[in-house]
Amino acid sequence: MNDNKSNILVPFDATELSVKALDKARDLAANQSSTIIVLYIIDDTSFYPQEIAKFISNLDDLDKARHYYEKSIREGAEIMIGNEVDRLTHEGVAAKSIIRVGHPADEILTVSKEENSSMIVMGSSGSLKKRHDRKGIGSISRWISEVATCPVVLVR
Repeated sequence: MNDNKSNILVPFDATELSVKALDKARDLAANQSSTIIVLYIIDDTSFYPQEIAKFISNLDDLDKARHYYEKSIREGAEIMIGNEVDRLTHEGVAAKSIIRVGHPADEILTVSKEENSSMIVMGSSGSLKKRHDRKGIGSISRWISEVATCPVVLVR
């Protein structure tokens, strides 16, 4: 990484607030000559829903189901964030994508350190469809804002 450039990390899941966060990061990056890192996290805590475990008792079959699930999500995520990176690049902002598997908070913090992020820009909560009547900060956003080693911008 060039010492004159900084990295802005944007966890992205195509929710309304993550789109707003990416737009905010784009504006910040254009003013600072920064690179935007668009991060998609495949949440591994949802790999084994109780419904699947009820019907698949064979561990090999469960691993196959997990592999198929992860592969399907990864393929969709690659297209989705690839489109966002292309859009940013077309708008004159340097950008790259990263896909990780794990717990969202852990992966955001890990990637932030690995990429030496100067800032994290993210939505203040997850899906607005679930929280349309709430204006608070989501648990992951709150955790990141409390423990990240760089500034965090939460977007509403």
